Amino acid sequence: MTDMPPVAHEELTELVRRAPLSFVGTVTRVGGTSLAAVPAEARNDRTAVVRVDQVLHAPEAFRQLAGNEVTVQLSPDAGPMGVGDRAAFFTQGMVYGEGLGVTEVGRLPAEAVQHHVSLAATTADEQPFSSVQREIRHQDLAAHAAEADAVVVGTVVGLERAGGADRADRRSEHSPDWWRAAIAVTRVESGRVNDATLAVLYPNSRDAHYYRVPKPKAGQEGLWLLHATQDDQRELAPYELIHPEDYQPVHKLAVLRERR
Repeated sequence: MTDMPPVAHEELTELVRRAPLSFVGTVTRVGGTSLAAVPAEARNDRTAVVRVDQVLHAPEAFRQLAGNEVTVQLSPDAGPMGVGDRAAFFTQGMVYGEGLGVTEVGRLPAEAVQHHVSLAATTADEQPFSSVQREIRHQDLAAHAAEADAVVVGTVVGLERAGGADRADRRSEHSPDWWRAAIAVTRVESGRVNDATLAVLYPNSRDAHYYRVPKPKAGQEGLWLLHATQDDQRELAPYELIHPEDYQPVHKLAVLRERR
């Protein structure tokens, strides 16, 4: 990947970011479909049946697609394809049932990804574009950390419901159920943090709106990406956890420092 020209690297990263599934495939039929769910009016030269030769990156459920045929709704921004043509397809899901139908969001010549594919270690957990996916996650983490009001390394030394019984009694089904974690700070990476032990709010609710937000546990050490509390929440704690990525393992500190 490091041998690729910068523009090619950026293009590949953007395609992987946009597409949850990519593969090298060979067109076996144009204007057809392997799915009854695709309506007849959609079966034109912008629809192709493609044999998957190699999966480049995919969710767990689709990692074993090699050798299968999928129906691809070709992008109007990409050129037409003929039987026997081979390419790297970057796609989003369209129909899944008796087979798989996908919508193309981008395409590269198969040869354009071959060098990267040949260097990649492919195991049960690693695919040819796994390193690109990691890079995207690292970019997103660095961007999120840059938006945080403070980033610290610390250990949870206390947990309590915020605001006491009166506040707890007013909880509803969709209430965040605010709790407060006491975090003993061992390193301040960014932000103005002067206290050795920091009070941090978090929603303890399992409601769909909150269930992915980190729920600190006693004794848990981590890298905490903190956001300044707003309005009446300020009386409860100076910072809060509000995003799924607000807790990270301590070793992710190296990721942030590499991207400064």
